[in-house]
Amino acid sequence: MVERFPIDSGERLPHATSAITAKRAIIRASYQRRDWMEYNSAVTDFVGLCRAARELPGADTHDRLWSAWFALPEWFLISAPSPVGPLPFSHFVNGQRRVLAFSTAHRAGGYAQAMRIGPLMPLAPPLAMQTMPQLKTYGVYGFLVDIGPDGFDTSLDNLWGMFHRFRAAPPPAPPSIPSGPAAGTVEWFRALPAWHVVMTAQDRSMPELTSQGSDLVAQVYSSAHAVAHFAVHAPIVVMPPAQVLTLLMDIELVRFVRFDNHLVVDLVDLHVG
Repeated sequence: MVERFPIDSGERLPHATSAITAKRAIIRASYQRRDWMEYNSAVTDFVGLCRAARELPGADTHDRLWSAWFALPEWFLISAPSPVGPLPFSHFVNGQRRVLAFSTAHRAGGYAQAMRIGPLMPLAPPLAMQTMPQLKTYGVYGFLVDIGPDGFDTSLDNLWGMFHRFRAAPPPAPPSIPSGPAAGTVEWFRALPAWHVVMTAQDRSMPELTSQGSDLVAQVYSSAHAVAHFAVHAPIVVMPPAQVLTLLMDIELVRFVRFDNHLVVDLVDLHVG
């Protein structure tokens, strides 16, 4: 679904018909000139894609818009507290609560600053999708990208269907060639796009640390599934590994990171390994 947020009224008056027809003709012509691969480039024109889907509704423009969204390496969400830890921020728009997502960090940061909320929560699409069932239990209905005149949205149920439809699966590796580090190894944890870090309930920007002798140990999990498996009840924040390591290096006496409640690695080795 493509809709203006907030919805503008009275813009399609009878005397504006010729202007609307001309506008649609311009958009149609621009699509005839563009190559489809443009929408998989580093900078995607979501404004143009959204306007085209709104002015020329149909399967073609709809699929171009959403396939470009699911092709992004990460979505920019805004963190909000919840009883189970930080989750993507949601807000009532047109009478329904929707997750607010953004196509760039600049747009997300501008909205967060204006609303005095945050911090940002950039997540790879598969990790972001893991939070949607929990959000649905809190009454969240939809998913809105780039709130504003050129925003586009869908329901959480439709989002799951489009995720499986548009998100390209990686090609299977030949059986005789290793596909990557073995699960559970240091190399495997370092290659993950994000880590689930246990935080203190009092200050959710501060990691919850345990001790090993005179050294402090940070607690990190590989996925939301691992958090649930080990019945972690403390707040969890999802961050890229580099951001976690920078945070831990600034805390005196933190020497180790414990992954998935069993693998303990020296913090220095994670930087240089």
